Amino acid sequence: MNIRLFLILTGIVAGVITLKAQQGVSTFGVQFKPMIPSQFFETGPESFATDELQMTLSPKFGVNFGCVVRKGLTPIWSFETGINLVQRNYDIQFKHAQLPTNETMRYRFIGYEIPMQGLLYMRLGKELYVNASGGLSLDLYPSNVETSNGYFVDTVAFDFYQKTIRQRWLQLSVLANVGFEWRTKESGYIYLGASYHRPFNQIAQVYAEMQIDTDPTSVVFPLSGNYLTVDLRYFFHEAPERRKN
Repeated sequence: MNIRLFLILTGIVAGVITLKAQQGVSTFGVQFKPMIPSQFFETGPESFATDELQMTLSPKFGVNFGCVVRKGLTPIWSFETGINLVQRNYDIQFKHAQLPTNETMRYRFIGYEIPMQGLLYMRLGKELYVNASGGLSLDLYPSNVETSNGYFVDTVAFDFYQKTIRQRWLQLSVLANVGFEWRTKESGYIYLGASYHRPFNQIAQVYAEMQIDTDPTSVVFPLSGNYLTVDLRYFFHEAPERRKN
């Protein structure tokens, strides 16, 4: 047999044996996913205006963290679920002809997620794997959120207010993910990747208002809730006696 072909076949067999070792294994991990604004992925600033008032809603860096459980189903397929806390951070900028400077209001909108996704992985090296996953997420929003502030310029009062009202307490979203995983023999798995989360419907309505003395001007606009993340995960080492062959 050609030596080069023999080495290729040996590598394939070794890869299949390693993958089979993952079949039936349940692995628990923790994850931290910084949320990154991106205009390309429709997670950037959005502007809304009336004849007198212009407002810009800008997603800022948020956080998504929690736990993940992975169950090996076949040599190349796994199922993942878990629960995550999601903190979306926003700026609303108010722009009006009577304002001395543009006013910015900051607030956060809290939610929880239960992802359910299938994961396909392929071996690249002795301990290095690449994987891709996709599925759905059950998103829970426990409450609405409102913030306000204001100040005086001479004798004129400027007041600012926003209320973000959830559309419903439970929603469904689509998830997509790709990443790389370093699997050590004794120290668990270390994972680096990226995810995109897109709700099927808008997650909330934002009611924003600016009042000059007793004269209010308001804008109402939807909150899409899309976000892009950088994924950092660590899966704890599984002892051999927990493996199912």
